[in-house]
Amino acid sequence: MGALPVALSLFATFHSAISLLGTPAEVYTYGTMIVYSTIVPSLSFLFMIVTSVPLFYPLKLTSVNEYLERRYNSKFVRILGTFLGIISSVSYMTISLLSPGLALQTVAGLPLWLSIVVIGLIGTFYTTIGGLKSVIWTDVFQTFIIFGGIIVILVKGSYDSGGIENVMKVAADNSRMIFDDIRIDPRVRHTVWDQSIGGFVYWASLGFSQSTVQRISSVKSPQQANGVFFLSVPLAFLYKTVLILSGLVLVAYFFVTECDPLAAGYVTNANQLMPYFVMLTLGFLPGLPGIYIATIFSGALSTLSSGLNSLAANTVEDFLSHCLTKKSEATVTFITKIIVSIYGLGIIGLAYLLREFSGPVTQLTYSAISAASAPLTGLFFFGAAFPQAEVVGGLFGISVGLAVNIWLTLGSFMYGSRAPRLPLGTTVGCSSANTTSAWAVARNVSSAVTSPSTGLTGIMRSTTKTITYFRTDKEFSLYDLSYSWSPVIGVTVTVIAGLFGSVIYRTLSKSPVTSDPALLFPWAKRLWCIKDIALDSPKETNVTKGDQELAVITSLKSYSS
Repeated sequence: MGALPVALSLFATFHSAISLLGTPAEVYTYGTMIVYSTIVPSLSFLFMIVTSVPLFYPLKLTSVNEYLERRYNSKFVRILGTFLGIISSVSYMTISLLSPGLALQTVAGLPLWLSIVVIGLIGTFYTTIGGLKSVIWTDVFQTFIIFGGIIVILVKGSYDSGGIENVMKVAADNSRMIFDDIRIDPRVRHTVWDQSIGGFVYWASLGFSQSTVQRISSVKSPQQANGVFFLSVPLAFLYKTVLILSGLVLVAYFFVTECDPLAAGYVTNANQLMPYFVMLTLGFLPGLPGIYIATIFSGALSTLSSGLNSLAANTVEDFLSHCLTKKSEATVTFITKIIVSIYGLGIIGLAYLLREFSGPVTQLTYSAISAASAPLTGLFFFGAAFPQAEVVGGLFGISVGLAVNIWLTLGSFMYGSRAPRLPLGTTVGCSSANTTSAWAVARNVSSAVTSPSTGLTGIMRSTTKTITYFRTDKEFSLYDLSYSWSPVIGVTVTVIAGLFGSVIYRTLSKSPVTSDPALLFPWAKRLWCIKDIALDSPKETNVTKGDQELAVITSLKSYSS
């Protein structure tokens, strides 16, 4: 594959319906501190160029967890990595599948269960029959649909709200334009620090995921692999910027029309604000809201198809490879298709069970993925950055990292304080009809935008609502930590605990430091003064494992001393 289609596919995989719904809702309810997340994905992609590409491309892995087995010389570590990767992927895909269901329920009045089943079956079907190449090319098509849809919505919403200048003024007057929260208290939901540092670690962890490594291995050269991430930088920046502007348009539109749908009860979930807004602005022309539905479908299907393909590859390579060694290619392919179908049906069921969730989907995704993937990322990073890493230390590190992350994640959901939302708008301009249907109130609210009696006078009205910020005088509790720190905690604890365990084990066992230089980051080899010796796998050459270890020990002699 070429760099451009793979870059578009990678973009579509990691920017799903979750962000299409969650980011504008986040801006509407909590303000624009999330703007710093537009920068960190770009930096993370550049970080992958010096970490993931030089590490994984030469290895030509089918499953990213093959690396764990080779680095730690342990089949158990590989299986553990596969298990955690599956949990992380299934969590992400479940939330991604739920998001378009919420949108369709609002816009088209379809039952949530029906939306989940239809979208899930479509994604499962074409992933089953097409494989990775079909996933990449459908992702490319869906990327254009995603950008086209949100740009149409942004332009029409800005026009109905009096132009982009008025959008900014209304957002500022209603305290949504927040860029300067530099408090160092880790309990504050969004600050410059947790959005920058936490966001960077979160996005960098995707460089060690199965979906990313599959795409790195699918291009023709390391230079094209680098090109994939270079192209991803402007894509991610543009996408995040457009979504944040869409959130500001939501604020301007509903405050100008003096009809806040959350306050009025027209929607009960902040994640439904964007599809509700689409009905009000695009509903005047039959079929036009279908552009937004296509956008949501594309975001969900791209994530679902890529995830299912990755899960099938992991399962076949990591769990069933020994059983399928002597099977024909047709048999293996058939079994893989069955596995894709099973995962697809399972995710459909999980999405339905999660249907009552009403919190921010971005926060839920961040927390759910980080609980499992952050310690796993720490295990990859520990092995690739530190030649001291060995199996005992690695297992100790990821055990501690998992325990801490899961404890904090569950504790925050059960006992943590909820961050206060920004004040909602007025409802004086809303319809008096007792209904929650967007169709029923679209005509009333749309007329309020253009009515000479109301016009855009709402823009000039200064709000006097009291904004409640996080109280820093509260008794400190770990359960109140911002969810944005979850990936940082998981990776840091895993690496430190792993390093501690490895040093203690090597000291007690008096075993030398041995690691294949091919399994280390290039910059780590320079840092630890390790010569880059080309060592092939024993099963592919006549070099014995003992010869390999002797060569590696020799290359590490200066470091060991």
